[in-house]
Amino acid sequence: MIKNELEIDVGRCFNALLLKKKFIIVITILFFIIGMGLTLNVGEDMYTATSTVYAAADGNYADATNAVTAMNAYLNVANSYKVCQRAAFIIGRSDVAATDVQGAVSVSSSSTKSSTATISSFMNSSATIISFNATTVDPALSMEMADAMAQSYAIEMAEILNTDSVKTLDNAYTYHKSHDAQKSAWKKRAMFLMGGFLLACLIVVACEIFDRKVRTIREASLRESIPVIGIIPDYKG
Repeated sequence: MIKNELEIDVGRCFNALLLKKKFIIVITILFFIIGMGLTLNVGEDMYTATSTVYAAADGNYADATNAVTAMNAYLNVANSYKVCQRAAFIIGRSDVAATDVQGAVSVSSSSTKSSTATISSFMNSSATIISFNATTVDPALSMEMADAMAQSYAIEMAEILNTDSVKTLDNAYTYHKSHDAQKSAWKKRAMFLMGGFLLACLIVVACEIFDRKVRTIREASLRESIPVIGIIPDYKG
């Protein structure tokens, strides 16, 4: 028995997509509605403020160098519960606890080479700057939280080093919107829309490819491997 091999006819698949366009539209709209339903609660916009600390150069060179070394060695202290607890106390709000601060603040460190007057006494050595990025739904709270963390960390390092070499470099004077809730929701809805469209097209193409109906002379003759005796024309009276 000769088996008809699977053959993908691009033209036929394209025509099938055109013929099944209503099905594709319905599935696409259905997925979009599902996406809308799942993103009705878009959430809230998030705002991020940043403050930074560094090893101050107003002391002697040894103190400044020790401060830079300690900031690198004790980087995990920057987001410790103790520092966050002190920051919550500095903020002084009953609705802000240490765990809230710890969950909202991320810490990053960068080393920089500078020859400016600010750290000229470092003899152009590498300095470490630690950034506190506070992200909340309230921009004012984000700025307060970032500043409080910088202040709390400076106090903690002063207790460790017995010097006040670690100081605030920049306060959180401004903030930026780090998460747009509406924009994010529409992105997800667009993904559902495209997902529904692609799935519907895939179903139509798959059904067309695996449909074993004979439509052409080539298919009837098994890729022209069987001779064709005659053809009955399509008569339209």
